[in-house]
Amino acid sequence: MYYINKIVGFLVSPIGGAIAGGVIAAVCARLGRKRMAKWIGGLTVAWLWLWMTPIMTWVVGVPLEREFLICGRVPVVESFPEADAIVVLGGSMGSDTNVSGYAEMWTSADRVWQAARLWKAGKAPKIIATGDGARESTLGLLKDFGVAERCVEFLDARNTEEEAKGVGKIWNHEIHKIHENEDGVTGEGETVKPKVLLVTSAWHMKRARMMFAKYAKGVEVVCAPADFEMSMAAKKGWSVLPDAYSLHLNSVAFHEWVGIVGYGVMR
Repeated sequence: MYYINKIVGFLVSPIGGAIAGGVIAAVCARLGRKRMAKWIGGLTVAWLWLWMTPIMTWVVGVPLEREFLICGRVPVVESFPEADAIVVLGGSMGSDTNVSGYAEMWTSADRVWQAARLWKAGKAPKIIATGDGARESTLGLLKDFGVAERCVEFLDARNTEEEAKGVGKIWNHEIHKIHENEDGVTGEGETVKPKVLLVTSAWHMKRARMMFAKYAKGVEVVCAPADFEMSMAAKKGWSVLPDAYSLHLNSVAFHEWVGIVGYGVMR
């Protein structure tokens, strides 16, 4: 299922759609359907042009992040409540010891910095770093930011669904402990739940929250987003001139909306 999702995600992405359109146009031209080939080719160019413009970031990217801003600004770490752990989702760091002895920060590396800020502000006693090879890629940067190694745990996962399931399994044990020791009830019958600060890129938070609501039901999740790339890039204005960075951002946003809509349909 993991690889099927990757393949389908590429095929319906702006770049995948452009490649498919180009191939269909070439086949039509080869078969002598030149008029159809011109139409499909023209639509393919227009499609790719549209997804390469900053104006599309306003349309598909900014709405992903808007609800996580406070009065149009990124919330400060002091505004978040205290929790049992900080969960930082993977995808922002990489490592390859065959190439370099150091981890590599990707465009969404603000996630790691946000987790460190929250820990240093005393918002939680530990950080759970997720992702494929999280120890090799994330621990070094957290230590550079001043986080104690003993306060970092790791969860190997390939995507958001696996991350949510993994966190759910970790905290199910904690819930059972609470039930055994305190009957799992406080006040007027309210079930005690562990609380985590969920750290990921703001544009990814909507889908991440949906995954955690399904696969980590025993955990109270507080969104603590970082990396407001879409909102920052949209400050460029409503340009219709294409550029590669806008194509990257808009492809990411398109992928998120496909995941959100697809998950909603499946649910």
